[in-house]
Amino acid sequence: MTVNVVVPGLSDRQRAELEALPGADQMRFHSLLDVETLTAAPHFDLESLLDRAREELATLGRVDAIVAHWDFPTSILVPILAMENSIPSPSLKSFLTCEHKYWSRLMQAEAVPECVPDFAAFDPFDDDPLSGIEVAFPFWVKPVKSHSSQLGFEIHDADEFYEAVAQIRREITVIGDAFNQALGMVDLPPEIERFSGNSCLAEQIISGRQVAPEGSMYR
Repeated sequence: MTVNVVVPGLSDRQRAELEALPGADQMRFHSLLDVETLTAAPHFDLESLLDRAREELATLGRVDAIVAHWDFPTSILVPILAMENSIPSPSLKSFLTCEHKYWSRLMQAEAVPECVPDFAAFDPFDDDPLSGIEVAFPFWVKPVKSHSSQLGFEIHDADEFYEAVAQIRREITVIGDAFNQALGMVDLPPEIERFSGNSCLAEQIISGRQVAPEGSMYR
């Protein structure tokens, strides 16, 4: 039996890689939405993307798997659509826990505190956001949700901090508003409710080897 695998924003390169996998001759790969919509839109509206994705999914018949190659918003569409179609997937809450940088750091600090740099969340729209940050200079500033290092700044003093905050205020909502839509779909811990998708993280600069551990888990 052919297995129907849906891949949001499936590119020609990704299709070639997937079709080279062992067992791919028993799979049929279907694109959902398009690369431009999912990676290069000037603004993301999660509800609109979900509605369009649901309409396209309904035309495909039986769907056995939905997988993601891209970061947000694709990474969040997948668990929602999988749940709605009774397809195995990690939960939306588990995705959000990992993708919300502050939430993720809190979980890391609970599990492996010796490996986690100093960090603090802050609201860039506060009158004096620097006053609540106890991380010593230099430190990184970044939105709690972004990708490809967007709006990430290495900060050495207060002047650099406020220059970065000015740009963050102008641009953070491009992804932050859509991320808030996703956060609104789950029950949040009190410490996360305070810091929306338009919040930021300051964290100590670290050094060492950058590696990408991989693994798999079934159910």
